[in-house]
Amino acid sequence: MAALSTKKAIVRKAAGVRKAPAAFSRPDAVETVAGVLENYASRGVFRGFSRGEEAKGKAAFRMMWHKDRFYEFHLDVKAETITIPVVLPDVPAKSEMNRELAAFLESRHSEDLPPHRRIDAAKAELFAANRKSQVSVGIRVKDGDFEYATRKLVGAVHEVFLDFLSDGRYYEWVIETYEIDPDRMA
Repeated sequence: MAALSTKKAIVRKAAGVRKAPAAFSRPDAVETVAGVLENYASRGVFRGFSRGEEAKGKAAFRMMWHKDRFYEFHLDVKAETITIPVVLPDVPAKSEMNRELAAFLESRHSEDLPPHRRIDAAKAELFAANRKSQVSVGIRVKDGDFEYATRKLVGAVHEVFLDFLSDGRYYEWVIETYEIDPDRMA
């Protein structure tokens, strides 16, 4: 068996074919994602950051973020995904808001966005799901670059709160869902 794999390597080398780089190992991916999230916490983007359980290529992270709520990030190295299970609560699956949110998230891949805001579809794919009116947002890592994917996921969710929810269409939903006093909104 070893001779066969050595022979294949020699043939690849002779043909000028490189073997694809190894994907992140589990500890590397977990530490990479943790490092990015810890960096955001140290800069004050998140508050109350903590690492949760880590086992079998899966890790959980928790932090206080938008609207003074706790958010969890779930990393699954084998599936190459990072998911925030509840980004927006109480959004009916068949609602206009859910459809518009899906379109907004899809637009994060658009060439019309500046490169620093765009998600390169060759590197990562943003996705959303609505289960029992709880909208989760996640990202699939396509090229093994967990740092890129983590940063783009944070950026996309940040834009959900700063752009999508702030344009006025969902003013009543925001006030009701987050129990905000409208007189104290900035």
